[in-house]
Amino acid sequence: MRKKQWVAGLSCVLCAVPLAAQAAEADAGQNVVTTPEINVTAQGYEKPTLDTPADATVYTAEELKKTGAHDVISALKFKNGVHFTNMGPDGQTWITGNAGMNLRGIENGTLVLIDGVPASFNNVSHLDMMSLDAVERVEVVKGGGSVLYGSEAFGGTINVITKERYKNTVRVAAGDRGQRDYAATIDLGKVGLAVSRSYYGKTGNLTDRMGRLTINGTATPYMVGFGKSRKDHVNLTYKINDRMRLSYMYSGKNHSIHYNDRAGKLLKLFNYDDDEHFANFSYQDKQGWSGSAYYNYRSIFNPDYFIVNPGTVEWERSHHRQYGTEIKKVWKNDFSTTLVGFSAKRQTYDNHNQKYTSSMNSSSAVKPYAKFGPYGMNEYALTASYDRDLSPVTAAILSMRQDWVKSSAGDYSAFLPQLQVTTRLSRDSAVYASIGRFFRMPNFRNLYYASSVMVPNPNLTPEFGWNYEAGYKYDGKGRRFTATVFHTSVRDQIVGVKDSTGKNYPTNAASYQNTGLEVSYAQDIDAHVSFNTGFTVGNPKRKYKEGQDFVRALGRYQMTAGVNYENRDLTAALNLSYWGDRGYNGTSGDRVTFTPITTNLLVSNLHLAYRFTHDLTGTFDVDNLFNRRDYTNSGRYYTIGRSFLVGVNYTF
Repeated sequence: MRKKQWVAGLSCVLCAVPLAAQAAEADAGQNVVTTPEINVTAQGYEKPTLDTPADATVYTAEELKKTGAHDVISALKFKNGVHFTNMGPDGQTWITGNAGMNLRGIENGTLVLIDGVPASFNNVSHLDMMSLDAVERVEVVKGGGSVLYGSEAFGGTINVITKERYKNTVRVAAGDRGQRDYAATIDLGKVGLAVSRSYYGKTGNLTDRMGRLTINGTATPYMVGFGKSRKDHVNLTYKINDRMRLSYMYSGKNHSIHYNDRAGKLLKLFNYDDDEHFANFSYQDKQGWSGSAYYNYRSIFNPDYFIVNPGTVEWERSHHRQYGTEIKKVWKNDFSTTLVGFSAKRQTYDNHNQKYTSSMNSSSAVKPYAKFGPYGMNEYALTASYDRDLSPVTAAILSMRQDWVKSSAGDYSAFLPQLQVTTRLSRDSAVYASIGRFFRMPNFRNLYYASSVMVPNPNLTPEFGWNYEAGYKYDGKGRRFTATVFHTSVRDQIVGVKDSTGKNYPTNAASYQNTGLEVSYAQDIDAHVSFNTGFTVGNPKRKYKEGQDFVRALGRYQMTAGVNYENRDLTAALNLSYWGDRGYNGTSGDRVTFTPITTNLLVSNLHLAYRFTHDLTGTFDVDNLFNRRDYTNSGRYYTIGRSFLVGVNYTF
């Protein structure tokens, strides 16, 4: 019944939007002026942001650097509506050390693209390792994007557009807490190169007492922190000609999670080596043809051992590959745009591990070597969209996608329709509405990963859902304003539950809903001062099965704010992101549980830059400016205290 009400209500909006703009047509006629800002991701072809029927925001790399961040994920956590789950420094978190990020509150529902090509593994991406020096801009598109991009784009897409040309630059920075940062970009004409390496020191304990380890027969309380970490990034591009481009990217990370006693003495650690290679060949001509062929490889190795008993070691080694191709053709005339596309992708997963009988007991026996896999998944898709002007100021887009998936776990198919309408109210403002279906395949980790505490489930099926939204946009006279209302519903959501032995296993049990409002405003006060602010409020909730009441999920609201000052030589920026009314889900029996996070979360950064000469610039960054000790969005883990980083940038 609720779905029907939403469909009926949004259908009324879709029908009413063109009627509401009739007065605007008389004034605007054929003279609608578009803004120069375009968004590539949202529709699959270049389209002015005001005419894009989605909550789409474009951030330049220079804008993101004013957050004091040097990688993509650290910058995006200050942006409205972006939920992040890092626990430690430099985007570190549990398991494989990659910070989580989602849009619209849908966990594992944000697809990361690099130059329009899927670049996620098991719903995890390496945005925490991707240097902003290699980035031209980042496009964040909220709302279901599965019609264009298939599985994983539940809550939206983040498309990182890399640079084609670089300046010749060198950056060196150092700070407290063991921070060091080295980077360089080199322009060689058709060839561009960006390299970086960063270090972070030990964090000490970041938790209260969490549990007990049994070490040589003795129960020992422990706390958790992070050890020294290193991140490497290389981006190499070769512009073959005006139509063809070849790019290669390497991202590598080494970090460790420490189990310490109260005095900080190391008891046990997880050490992770996480490497990714991404290669892409792209083609685009002036006749509307575009395509890509890509290869992405990720390797993870994580030995886990007790320092007091180093002969007892648990380890995992996994290899994840994906390669594929995408081909699109776009036809444009004076009143319509038609897109037809085909994509094919193959993924393989190979996992080798050796596990404790009991991972919390140093004296427990070690299980024999186990090899889980290899496993494969083939995905094929046909995509089509028709963008038609209904009047001088109103356009409608009908899109659809047919997916076929063949995997070791079974074969699936999905048909995904989407209807969008946008209307220019003036040269600077527009309204839009959208209805679309999306889906997500279970990932390899859900299907096949096994450990001393986890059981796989190869019988999982895809998640399906619907996204409904309507919004208003304004961009003119140095001011930018957006307001969006949305409703998202998901069925057959994959959640972890405990079996009779206490081990976790994934199952298609849950339903998820979120209804919310997103508002953002930015203004250039004068040539020197600008500010931005945003507010997101939602009601994310989940239930285990039909007949049960929905239970809260994640956080209910976020507020962001930033102020920037620039003159000829000095740049200063303060960025804030505040999360309130937070918590996280678990399961008990056959019910979803919700554990409130007792503190609110405030992340902050002060960024200062001063140009000493035309070629030499000094920087000073303070992270966690107010020295807050808050629980992270993961819960139970404290944020790291105030830290600073001093750097020098030289252009030659």
